[in-house]
Amino acid sequence: MPATWRNIRTAFLLQVAIVCLVVVLGMLAMNALNGEVVQPVTIVAICIALLAIVSVTWMTYRATRHLLAPMHWLLREVGRWDPADPDTGALAAINVPSHVQGDARRMADALHALGLRLQAHVERERDFTRDASHELRTPLTVIRMAADLISHDDGLSARSRRSLDRIQAAGAAMEALMDALLLLARDADVAQDTEDFAVRDIVWHELERVRPLIDAKGLALDLHVEAEPELHAPPRVLGVMLGSLLSNAVRFTDSGCIVVRLSADRIEVADTGIGMDAVALARAFEPFYRGNQEPPIGPGLGLSIAHRLGQRCRWRLQLASTPGVGTRATILFGTGIRQD
Repeated sequence: MPATWRNIRTAFLLQVAIVCLVVVLGMLAMNALNGEVVQPVTIVAICIALLAIVSVTWMTYRATRHLLAPMHWLLREVGRWDPADPDTGALAAINVPSHVQGDARRMADALHALGLRLQAHVERERDFTRDASHELRTPLTVIRMAADLISHDDGLSARSRRSLDRIQAAGAAMEALMDALLLLARDADVAQDTEDFAVRDIVWHELERVRPLIDAKGLALDLHVEAEPELHAPPRVLGVMLGSLLSNAVRFTDSGCIVVRLSADRIEVADTGIGMDAVALARAFEPFYRGNQEPPIGPGLGLSIAHRLGQRCRWRLQLASTPGVGTRATILFGTGIRQD
């Protein structure tokens, strides 16, 4: 028996017991005050009164259960929903029992319509992200190949060479963003392409990708390898997360250095850039949030995407920052660390 019905039944039984006890004690007290001995007629009257009380209480209990049954059914069906993928079909009109009427029926219809709308919204967003990423990848590939061909031209001026470097860096950043969007467009319950890999290889690859930007701004780069962990996880996810942190560090640092520290359970990226105040730090993971920079730098998606990717792999992304001093971003490997 469900807990709701048990509680209701217990309440009614307690009421019956209390009322019966009051009736019996009241009639006995009246006889005692009158100095009369309890007569058989009195006992019969007490029994009839108790039977009437029990009957009325039982009918009231049945009526209450009948009134609450539709809402109890609705709560049971909603309670079975998986928050990540609610089964709205259970509340479709064809599946709603005939006894569910009134307010409960209207609420079931409203929840069913809301669930369908949410599913359509999620599917539309996922399809758009996937299709847009695929469509943008084609022109980005053309840009990258054309830039690679131009880079072999020995007749380029220094100014043209710098512009070409900026084009290549922007193209690489856009390709990384497309990879991240494609990863996020996949259903959360779809298994990622996991494999065993050395974290140091990912770190080296991403550092080489941003090294031209670091050199162009005259920044120092320090790499401290305190351990060489291996993970069983999607390497592309870690690459996109680390690449986003490095790109942010370079973008917001005009002088000083960028320090990358690899430990047994984390990667840290620290810079000596402009930093963030408490308000900006609290909103750093919000999409399209770019603080109060004038003019705005970047689209404001890097940290948001890195944070969401980390949630997919159960890797925590932490930020610590001081205005005018710099920012330290840390990827904590909660799962996937191989134990030798």
